[in-house]
Amino acid sequence: MFLYYIICTMSRKNCVYCDKEITTRSREHVIQNALGGLYESEDICCPECNNYVSRQIDAPFTTIFNPILGSIGNLGKTNNKNSMPQYTGTVSYQGAQYSALFKAGKVTSCPDLSKKLRCDISKLPLEIVSFNFDLKNDAFQTGIAKIAFNYALAQNVDFDILKPGLKVSDSGGTISNIEYKYPVIPFMPANPVDAYLELNTPTELYHNMILFSQHSQLWCYVDLFNTFQYYVLLSDNLPNGYRAYANYMQTLQKLDRTEPKVEIFRPEDAMIYAQQYGVEPTMDATEMARRIRIAIEKKSQKQPMTKIIAEKLNHMSVAMVMPAMKSHQQIFQFAQSMPLYFDDYDNLREENFRTVTLEPGGQGLMTYPDAILEQITLDKSALETYTNAKFNKLNNYLVAQTQKSK
Repeated sequence: MFLYYIICTMSRKNCVYCDKEITTRSREHVIQNALGGLYESEDICCPECNNYVSRQIDAPFTTIFNPILGSIGNLGKTNNKNSMPQYTGTVSYQGAQYSALFKAGKVTSCPDLSKKLRCDISKLPLEIVSFNFDLKNDAFQTGIAKIAFNYALAQNVDFDILKPGLKVSDSGGTISNIEYKYPVIPFMPANPVDAYLELNTPTELYHNMILFSQHSQLWCYVDLFNTFQYYVLLSDNLPNGYRAYANYMQTLQKLDRTEPKVEIFRPEDAMIYAQQYGVEPTMDATEMARRIRIAIEKKSQKQPMTKIIAEKLNHMSVAMVMPAMKSHQQIFQFAQSMPLYFDDYDNLREENFRTVTLEPGGQGLMTYPDAILEQITLDKSALETYTNAKFNKLNNYLVAQTQKSK
C-alpha cells in the first residue's frame, strides 16, 4: 500500500504558473500577509508570477476582510505593518440606522446622516451596529481556493495531483489570467460538539488549515479568523492507497514579549511565575528571570491545533453544555461525538477533527464535507442559519474590540 504522509523535502525547480525555472526564490505567503498569515514558502512560484498573484488575486481578496484588519490591534504581519484600510458598516443614531465608512475603528463619514443633520458627525454618539463583508464575488472564492492550493504545495503534494484544477492563460509568454477551478464547500457543524465549539465558546481569532485525504479525494479545510470556513476539493482522483494529512494553526495578534520584573519572596511567588510562563519554579529571582526571558523568546504565533481546540473544553462543562442542547437526541449525539474528537485525557484527536464525523445513527464515520452536503440537502436553511449566527458572533466581537480601543 502506498502511504504518503506529507514531508517537505527538496525545492521545486519550476514555477507552478509559468513553468519557467525558478532562478530566484520568491517568498509566497500561504495565507496572505495582509491577513496576518505568517506561513511562507519559496517553492511555489517565480517572482514575476508572485507579483501577478499579489496584484490580481490577493489584493481584491484581502480587501474583503478590511473590517477585521481595521478593528483588531497589533496584527502580526511580515510587511505593510502600518497600513490602515477603510471599510464599510452600519451605525445607529437615535433609533435609525445608517451606512458608514470606517478607518481604524472610527467612523470617518456617514453621508446620509451628515446630509440629514448638516453637522459634523464626529461629534455625535454613534453606535456601531455591524460591519460589511462582501463574500458573494469571484474574488472571495478564488482567494479561498488559492490558500488551499498553496498549502498543499507547501506541504509537498505532487503538483501533478493539483494541476487539473489550475487554469493558467498567457499572452505572448506573459501570464494573463489564473483560475483555481476547485470546488469550494462552506463549512457548517455536522455534529453537536462542533456546533457548541463554534457558537458557544468565546471568540478567538485564528487561522487554521487542515489538509487531508479521504478515499480518492484530497481536501483542504480553510478557516480564516475562525469565521470564514470552507472545504476545498483539490483532487478527486488520488492514487490507490494515497494518504495525506497536515494541519497548521496560528493566532493573529503579535505576542507581548515584555519581560516582567521578577520578585520572589515566598514559594507561592515562584509557583505563580512558573505557571504563568510555563517554566520550572525556582526561588532564585535572577534564575527565574532568565528562564522567563527564554520562554518569552520562544513564544510563537504558530500554535499546536490540539492546544487551541482542547482549551475550549474549559467552556464545555456539563452545566454549560446542557442549556445549549435543544433535545435529548442532541445530548445523546453530543456524548457520542466527544470521543471522536477528544481522548480520555482531553487531548484532541487531530486526524479526526473536521475531517470525519459520525454517520446519522452513530454507527460509522463519514467524510465531513459529505456530511455537510447531506445536511444541506435535507435542510437548505441550516447553512444560512449557521452562517448568520457565526457572523453575528464575529460582528459582536469586532464591535466590542472597537469600543474597547476608544
